[in-house]
Amino acid sequence: MHRQVTIVLLLMFYFAVVSTTAEKPVFPERMPIVERPFTDDPDKFTFAIIGDKTGGGLDKWHVFDRAIDELNALKPDFAIMIGDLIQGDTTRKELLDSQWKEFWKHQSDLTIPFLPIPGNHDITNRVMYAYWKTNIGRTYSAFTYKNCLFLLLNTEEWHQNDKWTNWFGKEQIEYIKTQLSKHTKVRHTFVFMHRPLWLHENSGWELIETELGDRDYTVFAGHHHKLTLYARNDRRYFVLGATGAGFTSQEIREVGAFDHYSLVTVDGTDVNVAIIEPGNVFPADISIQEFKNKVARQLSFKHNFKLDRSTEISSGSIDITPKNTLEKPLIVDLVFDSNENWIITPNRLQIQAEPGLSSKATINISVRSDSITPLPVYRYSMQYGGEQLSSGTRLFHPIPRESMKVIKDWMLLGPFDLGLKNIPSDASEFPKNFQAIQLPDTDLEKTYNGRSGEISWIEHHTIPDSIELRKLFGDTELTYGFGRTYIKSPEARNVFAQVKWGGNLGKVYLNGIELPTARIPNRHLYGWWVHFALPLKKGWNTFTFLTADYNGYWDFRLEVADFDNVLELRSNSSLSK
Repeated sequence: MHRQVTIVLLLMFYFAVVSTTAEKPVFPERMPIVERPFTDDPDKFTFAIIGDKTGGGLDKWHVFDRAIDELNALKPDFAIMIGDLIQGDTTRKELLDSQWKEFWKHQSDLTIPFLPIPGNHDITNRVMYAYWKTNIGRTYSAFTYKNCLFLLLNTEEWHQNDKWTNWFGKEQIEYIKTQLSKHTKVRHTFVFMHRPLWLHENSGWELIETELGDRDYTVFAGHHHKLTLYARNDRRYFVLGATGAGFTSQEIREVGAFDHYSLVTVDGTDVNVAIIEPGNVFPADISIQEFKNKVARQLSFKHNFKLDRSTEISSGSIDITPKNTLEKPLIVDLVFDSNENWIITPNRLQIQAEPGLSSKATINISVRSDSITPLPVYRYSMQYGGEQLSSGTRLFHPIPRESMKVIKDWMLLGPFDLGLKNIPSDASEFPKNFQAIQLPDTDLEKTYNGRSGEISWIEHHTIPDSIELRKLFGDTELTYGFGRTYIKSPEARNVFAQVKWGGNLGKVYLNGIELPTARIPNRHLYGWWVHFALPLKKGWNTFTFLTADYNGYWDFRLEVADFDNVLELRSNSSLSK
């Protein structure tokens, strides 16, 4: 009896020791972390995820501060921030020092361990990449905690090298593979990254997802400033919203446009995610993809319009049909912006649809067939149960997709040094040295002094629709370059054209003369379409673009309308006379 009591007491002592012994995480060298004591509970734990603070939101530090205060009250084991800690977008060290000083001032009130990962605002260029490595620490990391694996990835790792492979880079992907192979017995794997790269093809994520295999895992990203829960491979993929960053707030929480942070609780094999707005707590499925898919299908626009170049006036209509498959009444408001070329009646209307019902309204439109630019724009908004649900702006595009030719054959020249040491602090600034750049010689055999040595024109056929200059030119930050192609027309005519700028600065020239209607507006902006008339002369026309970029996200796309399939396109000057 005495021996049995002794064994029981020893077992009780053993389990008491085990249950109160903390498993400390093992961090790689120079991993970014603000170290504070970890919890002693070996089985159950909770951690927090803080969303984007930057990308707007300059006046919203109070939201971030409130979240910090609430985390201090909730006492999770630690907090991970999903990226975009500072405004960034600079190469000036003194400005970086100032922005990081401001962030750490607000973060310093947090009383639990804090682990940041970089976002595109934290690493916008190679200067900021080096700053993070020197002053913050590793750009990607992994650690285990209470038999769970945490992968903290860097979607901006491509700034490390001039040669583009994917968003993660070869070294980071190999690191991830190594960590996953070392930790095959963990009860759960958590993956964190700033950009939700599973939404992009050939981003590098597909390589990581293959390695994750059939293990239990959950993925968290940010960047979009709106909450969305995706179901993928029978796993949960979260795009988390902002914690103080800029966005247009909407009262309907299912849209996901509200400030929040998240609490993740691991209990055995269960993983629970709570979405918390400062002052409010929501379940993880408050904003699911299915609801957003329904919202996207509520409003239908049918264009009944054909541009007839054989007649002086082309006319048609737009049918707007809200089909309410939601649970509350819908009210749709539409406003067409005025335009001297287009006649639109009525230019303002409101449509209502009760749950389970649809409604319809028709807009009549007409335009001179030889003068369709600028294209008309209309703005819409939907109220759901009396609250703002969604809004947007649409461009009325009268040219059928099959009539638009994407120009894929080009002669390219670059990169040249832009002559700027710092990105202009004023987003509307148009640098004088860019404005003074002269077009290169018409001789395509001539060589030039480029940014990194002697360069000459190269012939390029693009497989995607866009010319991806960041891949073709290599070292592309604070540089400019040229593209040239040739268009033959059987007669003098105005041709509708559209260019998609993926850069910071751009101009278009036809036969050596600039077309001001096709330039990039004076602001820091990527992925912007411009629509304009291209006044072709009879015979061969020389089309040249000049474009410059600050950060390396650089591409360009040109399309021209060719209803009769009579335009001839060439990339070089070996043209038939």
